[in-house]
Parts: sequence; structure tokens; C-alpha cells
Amino acid sequence: MAWWERHRYRGNKVWIRVDDEGRPALDDRGLAALRYKPDDERTYSVKPTELQQLEEPEARVPDPEAEAEAAEVPPPAAAPEDTIHIYTDGASSGNPGPAGLGVVLLWHDRRREIQRYLGETTNNVAELAAVLDALRAVKRPALPVRLHTDSTYVIGVLVEGHRVRANQDLVAAIRQEMERFADLQFVKVPAHAGVPENERADALARRAIRARG
Repeated sequence: MAWWERHRYRGNKVWIRVDDEGRPALDDRGLAALRYKPDDERTYSVKPTELQQLEEPEARVPDPEAEAEAAEVPPPAAAPEDTIHIYTDGASSGNPGPAGLGVVLLWHDRRREIQRYLGETTNNVAELAAVLDALRAVKRPALPVRLHTDSTYVIGVLVEGHRVRANQDLVAAIRQEMERFADLQFVKVPAHAGVPENERADALARRAIRARG
């Protein structure tokens, strides 16, 4: 679920899209969405470091566009029973800024979580690094694997064939790792829409930033 919440930006009160925990919902560039009115059609992108929370928080306003976007994402096709499900996310505090990754791997009743601090880098690098760490963690590539991500950037460069203008070495390393798998599919999930394991991967990435490790 996403909301519009009042923040202060350059001395003015504005509305910022936030998640359930009140954190600015960042796009793939690490920028927050700003509006001067919640129902305004004009949306601006700003650095989260330029935002300040109000001393006396005001009521949030639900973001119907985010709800509609989540509803438009079709459910993934039924996966084979023996499938390994992976959820990945990357985060950066600033773009570039301190960054981390989070990974959740699920297979039957087994669960593994990974978090790693990446130092100063961009949000896109963090998203890609999470995918690479996740794939390298799979010890049985003959099993079907479904990798869930909310990153349109990851889907674009790894699935949809978008031109890779930056991070070419990292993308090449992921593609080489992908060749190990007999049945690997990427699944796009909506960002900050309450998908439990996606939210958990995000929390791990942000925890890695806070812990610097």
C-alpha cells in the first residue's frame, strides 16, 4: 500500500509518496515522488535527502494510482511444485549513496535470507547486485527458479532486452550466471504494495545500510 504524506521540501509543505512505514517510496533512480496536491496530475522527482518530516505529522492520503498499478500486475503462472522462489531488492540512501541488498530464498519449508552492504553506489547497482547474489546462492540450478523483483530496471535489462548503458560488467556477470539454470524466470511484483517477501527483501537491504554490513 502506498500513501501521500506531508513533508517539507525547500521550506514548503508538499506531498510525498510513502510506504506503509512512512518511508519515501523511491523509484529505480532512488528519487521520491512529490506533488503539491495529492490529486494533482503533475508529479515531480526529488532527492529524499532534501525532504524533512513534519514535527507534527498530518493524516496520510491513500494513493489510488498505486493501488491500481498493483491490481494491473497479472498473477504469475502457477510454478512447479519443486520451485525455488527468490525475492530480491536493493536500496540506496541517496543516488548514489550508502547502498545495500536484500535477498529471500524459499524452497519448500526452507528459508534463507541474505543482506549485504555495498558501500557508496546507485540504486540500480544495488538492485542488480541483489539478483547476482541471489543466483549465486542457488546450489541446485536444475530446479525451477522464480526470481521476484519490483525493479523495472532489472526486468528491462535482463528480460526485455533494453540497451545496457551503465553497469555493463554487472549485467554481463548476471547473464553468465543465468546460463547455469534449467528453468529460470523473472516475476515483476508491484513495489511497496504489501507483498510480504518483497517487503522483507527491502527491509534486509535497508538494514544492511544501517548496519553498514
